[in-house]
Amino acid sequence: MRLGASIKLLYNIIIAGTFFVLVLFFQSVFQLNPFDTGLASLPFCMALLIFSVSAPKLIGKLSHKKLMAIGCIISIVGCLILSYQFKLNISLWGLIPGLFLLGSGIGFMMALSSDVALFDIPAESQNNASGIISTGETLGSSLGTAIIGIVLILGVMGGISTAIDTYAPNYSGDEQFHQEVYDYFQKLDTMDGQDSIVVNTADIIIQSAMASVMMVLAIVLGVILILTLRIKEKNIKKR
Repeated sequence: MRLGASIKLLYNIIIAGTFFVLVLFFQSVFQLNPFDTGLASLPFCMALLIFSVSAPKLIGKLSHKKLMAIGCIISIVGCLILSYQFKLNISLWGLIPGLFLLGSGIGFMMALSSDVALFDIPAESQNNASGIISTGETLGSSLGTAIIGIVLILGVMGGISTAIDTYAPNYSGDEQFHQEVYDYFQKLDTMDGQDSIVVNTADIIIQSAMASVMMVLAIVLGVILILTLRIKEKNIKKR
């Protein structure tokens, strides 16, 4: 149960963190309204749905351990692809492959981690165990927003330093100038018509921030993979 509950907590961190940064990116960079933002998130959501439904049907051909490990690897590949994709000039179509891979891998874990968490629990204790697991999922969602939010801010600050070192090296140690760049960066909706230096600076900041987020998500997936490899090969019944 410890392994299953830990995996569920961690992948909820990933799901919540992914939705958090996607909404910010779609609304800040693509200037989408809430409805269109939801539509733009469909590749990730559909992958979660399709593969969480498909995964149990594969039991028998492959074990829970192998399927979940495959899902981790697929999601890590998705994160690595996305770490290079978030730019000012990217289109939604350019993000779809990475989002679909990330969601499909997590879909495997969503469907199978409950089996792993509950198969050793006696029938009379499964209500209590389910409550603990549900609490872990809720905690994971809350932590995902908080942790990824912090990583995003740190990524923005790192991107500002990189951009200033590239386009305004004379201001590298000027904290006031750094703050002014940060304040200006928050006004992405006024980027139209700005000169190339301003646009390139914003592009570097966005790339740095989103790449930091994707790398942290990949690390969390790596932890899930390690936990998955500790699952003992047993005849786990689908629940």
